Amino acid sequence: MKKLILTFALFWVSAVSASEGIPSLVELVTGTKQAAQFLGVQNDTVSLGGTIKGKFTVIRIPKNRFKSIVDEKGNDLLNGTSAPAKDTIAQNTVLQDSSVQETNQVEQVAEPHEPTFLDSVAGKHVFVDFERRNSESTLAEQLENLIIRLLKESGTPIWFVNRQNFNTCTDVACIKDSLKIHGAASAYIGRITSARTPDSIAVQMSRYILEDSTKSAPNTAQVNLSAIHALTDALSKDKLHRFVLRLQGEAIPAETYNNKSYVRVETNPEGANIVTKGNVDICKSPCTFVLTDSTKTDVYAYWGVDRQLWGAKSSVKPIPGDTAKISLKLKRVKPELLIHTNPEGAYIFAGSAKVTKKTKPVGTSPRKFQIYDPGLSTVQIRMEGFKDTTLTVFAAPTELTDVNVKLTPITDQREQLAQQEWLRERKKNFIGKTLIGSSIAPILLGTLIMYLGTIDYDDADRIKEDLNRPAARGENFQDQAAENKDLIDKGDKKMIVGGSLLGAGIILLGVGIVLNF
Repeated sequence: MKKLILTFALFWVSAVSASEGIPSLVELVTGTKQAAQFLGVQNDTVSLGGTIKGKFTVIRIPKNRFKSIVDEKGNDLLNGTSAPAKDTIAQNTVLQDSSVQETNQVEQVAEPHEPTFLDSVAGKHVFVDFERRNSESTLAEQLENLIIRLLKESGTPIWFVNRQNFNTCTDVACIKDSLKIHGAASAYIGRITSARTPDSIAVQMSRYILEDSTKSAPNTAQVNLSAIHALTDALSKDKLHRFVLRLQGEAIPAETYNNKSYVRVETNPEGANIVTKGNVDICKSPCTFVLTDSTKTDVYAYWGVDRQLWGAKSSVKPIPGDTAKISLKLKRVKPELLIHTNPEGAYIFAGSAKVTKKTKPVGTSPRKFQIYDPGLSTVQIRMEGFKDTTLTVFAAPTELTDVNVKLTPITDQREQLAQQEWLRERKKNFIGKTLIGSSIAPILLGTLIMYLGTIDYDDADRIKEDLNRPAARGENFQDQAAENKDLIDKGDKKMIVGGSLLGAGIILLGVGIVLNF
């Protein structure tokens, strides 16, 4: 908790604008770096200040918590002049006693803890997922996959991260600065917004060169797409490829149409989704689309209703500057996806959502799945001792797709500790669910036995009422008295057994709930 308080304190000092003090770069003994306003050092205590709500406020942190404090020229402020702003500190401390009292509470806190993923960005080209509205999530994910693939084809190894990982950043500047401080080579940051016309959207992106301080201005690119047929529009006229070239700062060739090929697809029945191998859906039949690759291309058509698929496949040799026509008759198909891993036994999770301790895997490798939604899909693979692997797979609509994944062993100790913690939480969750399930039987059985015990008590009470009548002392009196005693004994035993089972079930349920939540 103390580490978290100090992190927020330093973040606040850097975020507000101070009218006093020396702009400086603060580095803690943990290696964390942060911009701040340096006010001075007194009695082995460093003072940092800032303005909030129009009032200057001071926080003080022990000197031994800092590795270095340097100004913009590289001068050592931590071990230099002890108090360059003593007067300022004295004046402003009395302006806001309550602020000083609040900040004094963080004087003895421990070092902050940075998000662990930032420790792994050094030297990497980081692609931050798009800023967008919830309604654009699916489109954003598809465009991200396409852009990342084009960047990789251009020779840039991309490392994808979610904006949620930057839990203290709310704007592009903060994300960029965080990546730069931790040594990232470059950053790709963009968003999807509404364009000028209501039936179109704008994809905007900037590429920041972080490893070269001389290149402060980013490369920016924007492309406007149809809001209804965004993917088709992105793939037509080479729009997305030209967008990536502009983002990379490369020369954009003049548009030429002579080398482009066109494919006209008709299907029976109509309305089938058309897709080429390794790509997202292009259009619905009958339709015509563009191919820039002159090699032989596989074209698929599929149509799905109630988890049943009809599909067909054909190969076409594009004709530069001309249109190739394909006619496909759909038939019932059962496409499958087979995932192998080396080594085997890895957990397979569907989708790109974050895997938590409660996320249920769809199976373990090797595993074959029937495909109901062909095309590009994302799977995550996890195995103890190996790095988590996320891959985008093209599941062919008409045939078996065989995927082989070689897992990479974990060599970083922090990754090992994080994985072990995740496995412990997952085991606790599994045990909790097992205990909750196991508690049902003893609770039900105990309740039933106790109910039978109450029936015995009721029967014993009726016999007792008969025995208390004046005319009851006949020849059957002793037999009835014995039966009364026997019913009470049976009821007592059933209550003990039922109560024990019910209690045990409640204990199992309680422990299971604690472990599960």
